[in-house]
Amino acid sequence: MKSQILCLALCVATVVAPFAPVPLRAAEDVQRKGMDEATRFIFYSVMEGLYEDGLSKEDVAQILMKREKETYFHFIYACPVCNATIWALEAYQARPDGFYGLKEARSTFGPGLSPAVHEQLFSKDAAKRLTVINSLVKSWMERRMKSLRLNADERKALTKQLELKREEGMKMLESFRKEEHGAGFGVAQAAPAYVDLKECAVCNAAVGKPMKLLER
Repeated sequence: MKSQILCLALCVATVVAPFAPVPLRAAEDVQRKGMDEATRFIFYSVMEGLYEDGLSKEDVAQILMKREKETYFHFIYACPVCNATIWALEAYQARPDGFYGLKEARSTFGPGLSPAVHEQLFSKDAAKRLTVINSLVKSWMERRMKSLRLNADERKALTKQLELKREEGMKMLESFRKEEHGAGFGVAQAAPAYVDLKECAVCNAAVGKPMKLLER
C-alpha cells in the first residue's frame, strides 16, 4: 500500500511540477533568457490545450507547416507570442508514442479535433486555417487563465504582459511588410500567411481577439 501511495505521489509531482510557480531566483534567471511569466503562460496554455483536446501529429504538422525558403507558414518570425506557441507545438509533437504502462496505445488525453474543425484546418485557404488556429489558441489561453484562478490584480497584470507581447508581434509583422530587415526578407518570407492579413492569429488569440483582414 505504501509503495502504491509513493508511486501516485511521484506521478502527481511529475504532472504538476511544470505548472507550479517558479522560485524567485529561478524566475529571475528565466526572465533574463526571455522566458518571463507571460511567455510561460503562452507555452503552458498551448501545451495543456494540445493534450486536453488530443490533437494528432498530423494536425500539429499542419499548424507547423513549413515550406522551402520560408519560416513557419502560420507564424510571424521573431514574434514572442508565435515563438512560445511554436515551442509548445514542437514539444508536444516530440512526445512519446504512448504513455508508459498503459495497455491502450495513446499519447494524449482528448478525443481530437471535430471533423468540421479538422476540415477547416486542412483547407487550402490560409485564412481559414488561421481562423481555426486563432480559435484553438484562444480557447487554450482562456482555459488556462480560468484554471489559474488569478485574482483581479494578477489577471490584469498578466493580460497587460500579453498585450505588450502582442504589440511586439504586430510591430514585427509591420517591419516585415516594409522589408526593414533587408530586401528579400519581407512578409512573404518571414510571415507567409500574413501577406493578405492584418493581424497575427495567435497574438490576437493571446488577448482574446479574432483575426482581422488586411484593409486594401
